[in-house]
Amino acid sequence: MRIKQSTRRPCAYIQQRVLHALLATTLGAAILPLSANWSFAVAAENEATHSYDIPAGPLDSALGHFASEAGVVLSFEADQAKNLTTKGLKGHYTTKQGFDVLLQGSGLQAIDVQPGRFTLKAVPASQWQKSSVDTLPEVKVADRVERDGITEGSKSYQAKYTSTATKLALSPRETPQTIAVVTRKQMDDFGMTSVDDALKTASGVFVYERGANGNDYYSRGFVMQSQYDGMLNPTGISDSNRNPLIDNAFLDRVEVLQGATGLLNGAGSPGGTINLVRKRPTQEFQARAEVQLGTWDQRRLVGDVSGALTESGNVRGRLVAVVDDGNSFVDHAFNNRQGIYGVLEAEITPTTLLTASVQYQKDLGRNHLGVPYAANGRDAGLNRSSFFGNPDSHNDKGYTLYTVGIEQKLFDDWRLKATYMRGMTDVYQSKDSWLSGRLNPATGAGLRLFQNVKLTRDIQSDALDVHASGPATFFGRTHELTVGMNGSKLRSETKGTDYMLAATIPNAYAFDPASIVTPAPGGTYGSDDVTRQHGMFAVGRFNLSDTLKMILGSRVSWYSFTDLAGPARQTESGVVTPYAGLVYDLDDQYSIYTSYTDIFKPQDFRNASGGRVDPVVGRNYEAGIKGELLNKRLNVSAALFRLEQTNLARVDTSVPFDPSNICQGSCYKAADKIVSEGVDLSLNGEVAEGWNISAGYTYVYSEFANGEQKGNRYMTTLPKHSLSLVSYYRIPSTDWSLGGNIRTYSQIYNHDAADYDIKRSGLTVVGLSARYQINKQTELNLIVNNLFDRRYYATVDSLNYTTFAEPRKMMANVRYQF
Repeated sequence: MRIKQSTRRPCAYIQQRVLHALLATTLGAAILPLSANWSFAVAAENEATHSYDIPAGPLDSALGHFASEAGVVLSFEADQAKNLTTKGLKGHYTTKQGFDVLLQGSGLQAIDVQPGRFTLKAVPASQWQKSSVDTLPEVKVADRVERDGITEGSKSYQAKYTSTATKLALSPRETPQTIAVVTRKQMDDFGMTSVDDALKTASGVFVYERGANGNDYYSRGFVMQSQYDGMLNPTGISDSNRNPLIDNAFLDRVEVLQGATGLLNGAGSPGGTINLVRKRPTQEFQARAEVQLGTWDQRRLVGDVSGALTESGNVRGRLVAVVDDGNSFVDHAFNNRQGIYGVLEAEITPTTLLTASVQYQKDLGRNHLGVPYAANGRDAGLNRSSFFGNPDSHNDKGYTLYTVGIEQKLFDDWRLKATYMRGMTDVYQSKDSWLSGRLNPATGAGLRLFQNVKLTRDIQSDALDVHASGPATFFGRTHELTVGMNGSKLRSETKGTDYMLAATIPNAYAFDPASIVTPAPGGTYGSDDVTRQHGMFAVGRFNLSDTLKMILGSRVSWYSFTDLAGPARQTESGVVTPYAGLVYDLDDQYSIYTSYTDIFKPQDFRNASGGRVDPVVGRNYEAGIKGELLNKRLNVSAALFRLEQTNLARVDTSVPFDPSNICQGSCYKAADKIVSEGVDLSLNGEVAEGWNISAGYTYVYSEFANGEQKGNRYMTTLPKHSLSLVSYYRIPSTDWSLGGNIRTYSQIYNHDAADYDIKRSGLTVVGLSARYQINKQTELNLIVNNLFDRRYYATVDSLNYTTFAEPRKMMANVRYQF
């Protein structure tokens, strides 16, 4: 039953006051003048709503499906539901509301006999109809939730909709590119606390871990770019040691679009795009607290509160806060994190929605770069806990992201959306160290350690996106169109001191970091540069027939990179980026597709005429089949792809090297080419009631297609074969759920024919998870990563520094739903 403040004024009043105060404090201003006589509707027992998509059909099977998704036990006699049907359930509901909708008109009612357990009871039809009308909520944001593809509360590993490829709200089956989504449930089931944790389970993605240097993200042999909520994110995730590693507490899901994505991103690399989609306010009040303890003294606390701030629900807010402190398996290393995310949505008119948010995260710690290999590239046998640095060093990063937006409903179902995002990052490193030399594994000698005094980075980014979407009818059919523009600016200022010799290490196996003597400061260095890009795009999904859809689009881009100490170094104007795709429905379950996409990347080389070498172009050709099985609860796909990166700069040997010539040395020409080919297979969703699976296999082979290295493999530091399998099963008629994950990679290597040969053999890493539902509101999660404690390097980065992957890690997590 929905309860008004008039009957439970203190509870609702406190919820409303507390939620408003927290959000107002976070966003820096009191946006709403609260009135003490407002009423505030909350769901019975403050239970959170969840998303359901249960088709019409036999009542007994629909009830079983719903009970499984809701995580409750329903007991009833088979005769009670015999020959009865239901109209189904689609939208966000509490457990009680969901039962009421499914049972409407059946003469039955679900009775809560104890927390988490229900039974069916026959009631007079007149009484039931009245109960249904009184109970069902007016869900004002249901259309937005469906369109935005929100996964929170879905209890599924399946994504319903995504707009990362074209800004059109399409299902994965309707999108003519390979896309993977890590949902909120999957992150919760396996205790994934960072974006990297999620990406390691995403099909086709390789997280290239580099410790204190920040991580890189690859797909199909090439680097990926990133977005926030579909907006350009020029700062990246943790690329190039910029941001702190983003915490998952703020996110609803992580979307991965593979292949060239120039239509919406402009300039970049052809590996694909990672879209971090943040949580949104909910219509109904919900609050959750989470405590997690783990290996190496991890202590994590998360609070998440959301709901309407007015009786009508036209103003909604959400606040997420996280504190995560812990040490590392590496001696002296630690990271202490504090973060907060606040977001408000206000429907200032029936057709206008305003959104504002602030996201802040501060990581204070001491990071590490890893350990050296032996001089020939072999494993030197050093302990995983080895630390080669100053134990008094610090690596601190702060990140603030402001976002404001407006969405306006126009005529004939058209919508206009404008969003502005401002990011600010500050990095402070003190007494940072790096190794030089070659390690003799017999004596431990051969290494020297250099150290600086400090390094600071001040990074500011701006991004703007304005687009309109809606239907258009011509030639007797309705089509979908999007037109818009976006752009970004990134300014990065770095100041540091030179690295000076701090220690000559006589024996790496007995190295004591406390023995380091901080050297006198050296000289200083710095850089200050600005990258700008903007573009206009248009894309349409054309309904050629009932079974054939064509997606056509194009973008025109402008790009510049400027060293503020000098003139513009790279500029490109009017670069055209096309997009084309065809999707043909074989039947109600399967579709085949083909697509072409590309992206460009400017180059800082001069040709013999004194101009800039043409930009690199990455082209992605793809064809495949996708399916929606088991009443659209399971997505499957298989794809073949060919990715070509052309116009790579090559020295122009027809022009002799001369520092005084027009190229100021060597001249270049756009001539080299890399080809990457492979297969992507994936499966995501519910294979049976209560059993979720996310699985993917990728094969990719990249090679130089011409030039001096023709026929040689490109990016040997990435695996040719990778397999990811995540499975989670709720055991029927019990309070237990069990899950596991497997990641398998083929060999990777970093080879220098005249010097060294670094290899990491193929490996498999296993993890386990278990959940016990203590009561309706409380659950206990137990998680083990690297179950068999495999000792292996995360990458094959360099001879002097490569990080180990984490040893066996255990976590215990308690979540409480208010």
